[in-house]
Amino acid sequence: MNSSDQQESARSKETRGPTLFADFGKPAYDLLSFGRDQYFSISTGSDNGLTLIPYATTLDEQSKAGVTAEYKREDIHATIKVDAKPGFPLSTTLAMSRTLPFMRNTVLLRFPDFFSGEFQIWHEARYIHEQAALAMTFPALRSPLIQLSATVGTPHLGFGKTRGDFLNASYIHYFDHERRVAAAAVIGRTFSRKENAYAVGGAWIVDDLTTIKMRFDSFGKVVTALQHKIKPKSSLTIIGEFEPKALDKTPSIRLGLSLVL
Repeated sequence: MNSSDQQESARSKETRGPTLFADFGKPAYDLLSFGRDQYFSISTGSDNGLTLIPYATTLDEQSKAGVTAEYKREDIHATIKVDAKPGFPLSTTLAMSRTLPFMRNTVLLRFPDFFSGEFQIWHEARYIHEQAALAMTFPALRSPLIQLSATVGTPHLGFGKTRGDFLNASYIHYFDHERRVAAAAVIGRTFSRKENAYAVGGAWIVDDLTTIKMRFDSFGKVVTALQHKIKPKSSLTIIGEFEPKALDKTPSIRLGLSLVL
């Protein structure tokens, strides 16, 4: 993303209220996340709103590949995603969303689910307000297990909670008018396990082609990333990771490539 795209994206986020919990803290997470251990994706689009994205990724020595087809037209958003993981059958997900003023309804079908092996149908209703967002999700094929999540705040500072067990907070701050230098923090609390997790970091947009990121998390890891744009919407990312308390360990280096044709 070049500097003009970055500024426009930041301005658009500033005009909205908090996102839903599934997308909670997205500006902060985008700044603090650097991608997978290894990943490769190609995106192709057409004028009629159809986008096709095949991908392959490796995370923590677990491989996954698949293809996603998206169709967007006005207030309709349809997605078909086919995933393949070693040792699991192919999993297909179909999602259909329609957006109305302050409301979004989504029907999701997954067959089979990677973990349960069952055919699943979920319905999700989302309500979005200037300073709050609420989502309710329930399955359609078995006894209702309703899940509620909510967020309150602003695009820069937000608090969210889901299932009564997980509380999350995020904050992002820009140091200059052009939003080239930023810092972010995310902290979460799981009440059932009495565990806390956090990540803090920053990003510097060096020029229209190059971005540098750094992050320190509650696992004691320092991660740095250099992202270079090789063409519009396509980038090459080099990621380095090490643990300051375990300097005897060899630092890891990862590579990511994302192409949009």
